[in-house]
Amino acid sequence: MPRKNNIAAKIIDNFSEYLSIALALIAIFGAAIYYLYALNWAGIILTLILSGAGLILYHRFQSAEEMKTNAAEIETNVIKTETSAAIPDKPAWWLLIFYVLIYFGLLALLWSSRSARALISPWQVVDHGFFWLYSFASLALILILVKKSIGAKIKLAALAAHYFLSFSVALIVYEIGYGFDPFIHQATMELIVAKGFVWPKPPYYLGEYSLIVVISQISGLSVYFLNKIFVPALSACLLPPAIYNFLKANLIERTTNGTKSSSGAKYLTVLFSLILTFSPFILTTPQNLSYLFLILTVLAGLRRASLISVFLLALATAAIHPLTGLPAIAWAAWLIIRKNRGRLQEKTAKIVAALIWLFSALTLPVALFWSDGRNWHNIGGGLRALSEPLQKLIASPGTAGREDWLLNLVYFLAENYNLFLILLIGAALFYFYNRKRNRQTPEAYHSLIFINSGLVIAYLLSSQIKFTSLIDYEQAAYAERIPIVIAIFFLPFILLLLNRLLAEIQNRPRTERWLWLIFGLSLLVASLYLSYPRFDKYWNSRGYSTGASDLAAVRSIAARSQSPYIVLANQQVSAAALQEFGFDHYYETTAGPLYFYPIPTGGPLYQYYLAMVYKNPVSANLDGACALAGVDEAYLIVNKYWYQSSRIINEAKLRASEWWTINNEVYIFRYAC
Repeated sequence: MPRKNNIAAKIIDNFSEYLSIALALIAIFGAAIYYLYALNWAGIILTLILSGAGLILYHRFQSAEEMKTNAAEIETNVIKTETSAAIPDKPAWWLLIFYVLIYFGLLALLWSSRSARALISPWQVVDHGFFWLYSFASLALILILVKKSIGAKIKLAALAAHYFLSFSVALIVYEIGYGFDPFIHQATMELIVAKGFVWPKPPYYLGEYSLIVVISQISGLSVYFLNKIFVPALSACLLPPAIYNFLKANLIERTTNGTKSSSGAKYLTVLFSLILTFSPFILTTPQNLSYLFLILTVLAGLRRASLISVFLLALATAAIHPLTGLPAIAWAAWLIIRKNRGRLQEKTAKIVAALIWLFSALTLPVALFWSDGRNWHNIGGGLRALSEPLQKLIASPGTAGREDWLLNLVYFLAENYNLFLILLIGAALFYFYNRKRNRQTPEAYHSLIFINSGLVIAYLLSSQIKFTSLIDYEQAAYAERIPIVIAIFFLPFILLLLNRLLAEIQNRPRTERWLWLIFGLSLLVASLYLSYPRFDKYWNSRGYSTGASDLAAVRSIAARSQSPYIVLANQQVSAAALQEFGFDHYYETTAGPLYFYPIPTGGPLYQYYLAMVYKNPVSANLDGACALAGVDEAYLIVNKYWYQSSRIINEAKLRASEWWTINNEVYIFRYAC
């Protein structure tokens, strides 16, 4: 009985670690079973059995590793002890209550701002007082984090709650949903739930699909709900303990006067890491989930976790999205080789290192080239073309307008973000390699730079691939994700520098601390504002969300139509069709299966839609679309917010067989082909 209690206590104490490994196992086994078979109930049960067995083996392996580590530490007398935190005193409890009250006030304010309208930005409907309340909540949290009488678990729980609040603005405000890709993934997963699989089976995204489908089936929660909340909630649960445990394992710092650095600096580092931007974690997509797992993989490799942990997290990252997973596998492979290099001859070790570097440099461009049809005509060459990606990263410093000093300051940070990030990485590297008391072996950190040098080559090569299946302004999207992967591999250096800075600030005079506090809170609020789509005097994010009128429009057409039809509309209306009908409406054409709404934006129907709204909305432009799909009925949907919508609507009224409107926001035109 005591043994069972010890196991339970260990799992509770390391809950975030076991949760991340459990999810990684489900992603790995679920992806494999789905690809080889299906995720029906038999596939789900098999996934859970294999994942459960894997988690038990992982626990036993971890316990054996800890016993070896503890024995070695006892022998060398270097066991580190940490005094348990005292029970919070009365003032600390009042501080926690104050934070909780503000926190729920912020959630209530967001909930009261929920909207089913087509929005460009959540800040269009959220009261500006939200930013002041967020500042007060952050201030209260800072006071909690530096309070020695409050225990570590409470501090990490408060940080997780604050992360979730920061990540959930779009989740709460956009009543129907935010973005376009989540609708596609939601429809795919709902089809998997209904049929067990979707054909054809691509070898990517399966990790996320497996996680959400399995959790949905065993919990009863809808795919729709999980698809909205999964990445924001999971990131909030896993990132704070991952960052804190990394700092705890790597820092034996001392301040300039020789006193030990305050442990509060580690918690503050977790909080102020939000300044770096958190836009990938506000939306559930396979790419964003893979960023989360890559961060976990990188930090696990640097906090002396077992290599099995790193390897499982890397495999899960690859199962979720190969663009992030392939570098994660290169990182795990390098750590394994580094640990076992004593068993290899020097020449063999160098050859293996060279192969890993080539893997990190070449697999991404080769994978992207292969996925685009292996067409050599889609590769743009020349030294000039190779320099363009770097010019995008190191753009000339910009400034915003001068109408509003506060927004001007915010957009000065936004427009120079890449430059500031490069300077920050440079400063972090300089600090790391020049500190006088570096008591850890920095070799693992050399590995980060080693992998990143290969990823820079991968970025330059991938930037030359033109994805003809995508619309022009989306063709660079895949290559532009590689710098985010590079930044994640540099994240540990940034965290160490930020921790050092915060530790020094804590030992400055009170006036200086308050000035730094105001500056830090300003950066937190600016990061919150900039991490979401914006519509203000300086910036127009342009992309509207799917609104209630879009849903009403697709329902209206379905109710009126008596024969097969196609619809020409923008991508947010197409997202509404996906939400309503899933992937049930396809036509077999000479160009392959054709969805009855324009998906993707690089597909033929969207090109016909662009011809209708940018050239002339005449029935002649529909003939090709109708002939392609083999239908006799077509519809044009024009949103009132579309560029020159009044002109398009007036011209379409003259030529359409029939037209009607939804709330004077969406106009629908019927054409007989």
